[in-house]
Amino acid sequence: MFPRLKAIAQDLEKRIPYGVLRYGLVFGSLAVIVGLRYASILIFGRVYPIAVLFMLSYYLLILAAAWLGYIPGVLVCLVTLILIPRLFATSPRAAQFDLVRFGLALVVSLLVSRISQTRHRREDELRRIAQELELRVRERSEEALQAAIATRETEDRLRFVLDSADIGYWDYDVDRDETTRSRKYDEIFGYRESVPLWSREAFLKHVHAEDRGSVDTGLNEALEAGHRSLEFRIVWPDYSVHWVWLQARAHRNSEGRPIHLSGVIQDITLRKQAAESLREQAQLLDLAHDAILSLDWNGTITFWNQGAERMYGWSSAEALGKNAFDLLKSALPESLQDIESQLVSKGHWEGELVHSRRDGSRLRVASRWALRRGSDAEPRGYLEIDTDVTEKHRIEEQLRHTQKLESLGVLAGGVAHDFNNLLTGILGNASLAMEGVPSSQPQRMLLDEVMKAAERAADLTRQLLAYAGKGRFVMRTVDLSELVREIGGLVQASIPKGVQIRLQLANGLPGIDADPGQLQQIIMNLVINGAEAIDSEAGTVLVRTGTQTVDERYIESVSAAGDALRPGEYVCLEVHDTGAGMSEETLGKIFDPFFTTKFAGRGLGLSAVLGIVRAHKGALKVYSQPGRGTTFKVLFPASVKTVSPPPPAARDLTGSGTVLVVDDEEVVRQIARHTLERFGYHALTADDGASAVEIYRSAPSGIALVLLDLTMPVMSGEETLRQLQLINPKVRVLLTSGFNEVETVHRFAGKGLAGFIQKPYTATALAEKVKEVLASRAGESLSSGC
Repeated sequence: MFPRLKAIAQDLEKRIPYGVLRYGLVFGSLAVIVGLRYASILIFGRVYPIAVLFMLSYYLLILAAAWLGYIPGVLVCLVTLILIPRLFATSPRAAQFDLVRFGLALVVSLLVSRISQTRHRREDELRRIAQELELRVRERSEEALQAAIATRETEDRLRFVLDSADIGYWDYDVDRDETTRSRKYDEIFGYRESVPLWSREAFLKHVHAEDRGSVDTGLNEALEAGHRSLEFRIVWPDYSVHWVWLQARAHRNSEGRPIHLSGVIQDITLRKQAAESLREQAQLLDLAHDAILSLDWNGTITFWNQGAERMYGWSSAEALGKNAFDLLKSALPESLQDIESQLVSKGHWEGELVHSRRDGSRLRVASRWALRRGSDAEPRGYLEIDTDVTEKHRIEEQLRHTQKLESLGVLAGGVAHDFNNLLTGILGNASLAMEGVPSSQPQRMLLDEVMKAAERAADLTRQLLAYAGKGRFVMRTVDLSELVREIGGLVQASIPKGVQIRLQLANGLPGIDADPGQLQQIIMNLVINGAEAIDSEAGTVLVRTGTQTVDERYIESVSAAGDALRPGEYVCLEVHDTGAGMSEETLGKIFDPFFTTKFAGRGLGLSAVLGIVRAHKGALKVYSQPGRGTTFKVLFPASVKTVSPPPPAARDLTGSGTVLVVDDEEVVRQIARHTLERFGYHALTADDGASAVEIYRSAPSGIALVLLDLTMPVMSGEETLRQLQLINPKVRVLLTSGFNEVETVHRFAGKGLAGFIQKPYTATALAEKVKEVLASRAGESLSSGC
């Protein structure tokens, strides 16, 4: 009941002002009590014993008023102690004012009011505190709610970021041996559905066997040290291998013991593959022989591979950050602005540059540039690849020079071949005429002059053929030092008296397979050329012989006729003069036919030397500088044979038998016929190969020898020989030509050739050769070494 009344009172307090309610209740209660008193008298005519209850109600009213406050308590005391006695008194004395009773009631009322005020103050304080607490709780609740919402939003964002980055997060409970993790964690290990339980043992089972020990150790270190990063391989359920990166951090309790290990995990297989690919590409770049550079737009070097280190001599650390154009002293084929303009418009550029090495030497490179752009599509720099083409240019230049010499050699050989045919007629007829003219006749002197002129012309053609590599060679194994000693006096007599010849000749040299006459021509030409290069009255020409081992590097440095050179042992001849030397321009022309620096020179000396050297499979190297003289170095392959004895002396040249002369030149046929008939032979002639075959077919057994020209129209000498051998396999053929004996014999090796004679020849030389061939055993063929 009281709680309900209290609730009613509290409700009234909310609706009615507190002061009005306080006084209204007091005086309303007093009015009710007084009204009941008078109602009892009016109805019953007297006051019944229930009045006692009314009295008690008065006193309770006094206490209630005092509980409401000091003023209500005092007022109620005054009213009740003055009015009540009069209402309830039965005699006048009882209705009098009782000061003691009033004082006692007032003291009680004040005490009750004091207690009430103290209680109300405390209630108000508690109510205020409760309101403040409620307000604070409400504020803290709202803050906690906002924090929880923010935390959840942060977690959602973090989860979205981690999932988007393919990163799984996890938390391992050490005591329970269980791992809570995100969905991405299981996906990283190859599972589409979540795995029920992830213990440490289950985790390690997924680690590659080779990495399992290091991962287990790493997790223990993370628990001890507090954090650890690991990279290792895992094996998926389909047995494929993947690389992962794991970051772990330990969490400890109040005692410092690790209770949780949490972190993130990410699949880095693609990154590992990309890194491996980059490493392989870097290795390939370093393996490349080309120089590969990366430059920014200002030319600063940002990448320098090992090929660039090898090519230019600077290490990567030395080159990075330097300006490439300053470091390499680049010579560009066009302005840098034009090159950059082409780079921007086309994206690439190609051309040849000249760069400097660290040692100061210059090299030519074929350079390719590719433009690099930034994310804003603006030019940021370019990639440069340089290929060293210095050696290529040198070889191409040497090849062009060789081709030029070969072309001129073909022309010179052709001219000399035709000229030899004419000289054969002149020499042959002149030599025959001289045999029939007594020495006392003046015609003998004229014929002798004709012979000398023809010999000089033949010498000139021999030089042309030597240049063309098609001279007449009679090969035997000779000692080069002995050959130089033999002609030393002749050479000294051929040069100015102020020039001294010094010989430094090695003893016991290996032999060389060569024509002694051609070697003499080399020595004479080089010595005379060196002597004439000495402009002063006195000078020296040094002739030195020796041996040299040739390797690939040396072959690359040979200036002329080095295409036939092979690694091995060589015999060398050096001719050095103290003359004026030659410039680079002159050095490039000295082997050209008809080039000469002399007023009356023919320009065939060095050309002939080069041709002879080339025909002997040797090489020629030239050293010269202006003011420091010139050195010619000739190399000949060392022979495995011993030195050959000199050829036997001439003997009786008369003979007998029928000889078929086959040549397309009338003058050659006639001189050969006259010569053969003079020395006792019967001669038949044919102007081409086809005619010769028909003549031989008519009487094969009656023809002892066929003198066959190599080059003829209708049917060549080679085809004629084949047709003759079809008629008679043992036919004897003496081949004649203006070209090199070695080349010709090598071409006919194994084909039954009986001998060779080179044009132009004299009557005596032809008679000697015919006699020699007919005196040999029937059917004996000529080997390639004859």
